[in-house]
Amino acid sequence: MKGVITLEFALVFPMFLVLIFGVMDFGRLFFAYHTLQYATREGARLAMVGYKLQDEGGNELTRLESIIKIIKENASLAVDPDGLSISIFPVDEDYGDPEGWEGITDPGRPGDIMRIRVRYTYQFITPLIANFFTDGKVIIQAETTYKNEPFRT
Repeated sequence: MKGVITLEFALVFPMFLVLIFGVMDFGRLFFAYHTLQYATREGARLAMVGYKLQDEGGNELTRLESIIKIIKENASLAVDPDGLSISIFPVDEDYGDPEGWEGITDPGRPGDIMRIRVRYTYQFITPLIANFFTDGKVIIQAETTYKNEPFRT
């Protein structure tokens, strides 16, 4: 009987570990996604009112630098801020991506309808789970569309 219990344990325990680590990995993924979504919304809140932050030396940052700084600060709890890809661009009346928007990073002027898109490449830590994804990675993306308020430029 002792040998049967050991055999059952040897068969079930690895599957149990994969399940536990898989739950933890996907939990980290969902946490990273929701943190990115929150950081993107905070960046949009700052952007729409035209507010500018200051750097550590007390110098005023540009609107673009302020938006990027607030996004990176809010996302840093769950992801590496240096791994973020941040795009800020105008959208057309249908809230679609305009032609040739890629590479544009502009917080817009008062009254402009803008979109912030943040992308991050998430790396799975569980090897068995990572095998289901290209290079063990998945790109997560968060977006927020907003209209700039009438602020002073």
